[in-house]
Amino acid sequence: MITIVLSDIHLGNGAGYDIFAGDAVLPPVLAAAARQRARVILNGDTFDFLMNEDPLELDAARATAQARAIVANPSTAAVMAGLGEVLAAGGEVVLRLGNHDAEVALAEVQAVLRDALQQPPEVAARLAFERGDNPSLLTVGGARILLAHGEHNDPWNRLDYKNLPSAGDGPKFRYPPGSRLVKTLLNPLKRGFGMRFADLLKPDFQGAVLTALAVDPTSMRLIFQGNTARLLWQLFRKSGEGMTFADGEEGEGNLGIADALDQAGLSADERAAIESAVDPDGAATFADEDVLDGARFKLARAGLKLYAAAQRALTGTTGDRYFDLRPDDGEWTEARRLADKFAADAVVLGHTHSARWKQEPGLAFVNTGTWIHLMRLPAASDDDAAWLGFLDTIRRNPSLDAARGPAAPLVTRFTGLVIHEDPAGGALLQLVEWQAGAAPAVLASGAVAARSTAAR
Repeated sequence: MITIVLSDIHLGNGAGYDIFAGDAVLPPVLAAAARQRARVILNGDTFDFLMNEDPLELDAARATAQARAIVANPSTAAVMAGLGEVLAAGGEVVLRLGNHDAEVALAEVQAVLRDALQQPPEVAARLAFERGDNPSLLTVGGARILLAHGEHNDPWNRLDYKNLPSAGDGPKFRYPPGSRLVKTLLNPLKRGFGMRFADLLKPDFQGAVLTALAVDPTSMRLIFQGNTARLLWQLFRKSGEGMTFADGEEGEGNLGIADALDQAGLSADERAAIESAVDPDGAATFADEDVLDGARFKLARAGLKLYAAAQRALTGTTGDRYFDLRPDDGEWTEARRLADKFAADAVVLGHTHSARWKQEPGLAFVNTGTWIHLMRLPAASDDDAAWLGFLDTIRRNPSLDAARGPAAPLVTRFTGLVIHEDPAGGALLQLVEWQAGAAPAVLASGAVAARSTAAR
């Protein structure tokens, strides 16, 4: 049986916050999987329950309503129908949780998703769900392959599995700081200021904040109305206590925004100008527009470079490659730790939206990437004029709407892992890219030996 592993699809409800970009590509991929009677594993963040205006609390009735809205969206409905066809053909479908779809843990939500498969009950019942508090271990041809979404190693997005129920309300469940930032910062930036680009900076929240400050500093003040001290603490460390995003919550600690701002290289005058812009009660700085513009440029460059580093953007003029598949040292170290702990020969993660591949004797590491739009940036080596031009484009068209004029260029790379069993033993792993109307392209591949003969 062929196994296809995808992650970070982010299917939404179609109400304006959606970031899924693969509606023309994913249904044909699933149709091909059905013909192959494949096993399809969706390794977290298949759905996005954060892209709405609802309060951020785990309420079963609200989560069920959100799930119904998501599956009613035509783009989602087509994907769900495709998953149903995989099951009807005799294949398997496994849905694992991620930090954007913790609600899938609830039996009430699972019932909605099974109904959306458009299959008889006995077929829909074969849709399997897995929590993410422990990795999944597949054995393919004697090789052990570990699957996890990847938020377990991210303190701002790690799920509170201890208090995540399997049915009913979750009054003790606490959403991670990253989810609170989506609701408190990124969604308001899109709703109130049309800053669609904020979505494309996830999961790099520090980069999103710095870039939002650069595009419109006053937007931050308006978003945090009544909570200026909270915002200023995160930006400038104005108090000695951790701040929260809602009354009664524990302090979330330093989210790294102030540290990122420190790296932007603002002069004292520029820093004062930004502080004045976000603090309606602060003393006037009488900063001229040149000072504020200089601060905006430095913030945008710092914020976008954070994003570029996370995505490993390679933005040459041809655009033939914009991902460097090589993991950084931290990613490889974590893959090695998981492999050693769980006796795995390959480690497969998602979460970062960055496709990755590395193989050394005894271990293969894969990150399956994402199915959302990504933003192409100027090259790190480009001069200030190029970055200023890019910032001006974002400032004039933050919604990235081509109908409104020049917009920041968007790119997609729809990737996933295909696993074949080798009849002679072991497994063949292929990091694959899919494009509309084209044959799948293998970006990287490697054999993983059966456990009995693998050199560890």
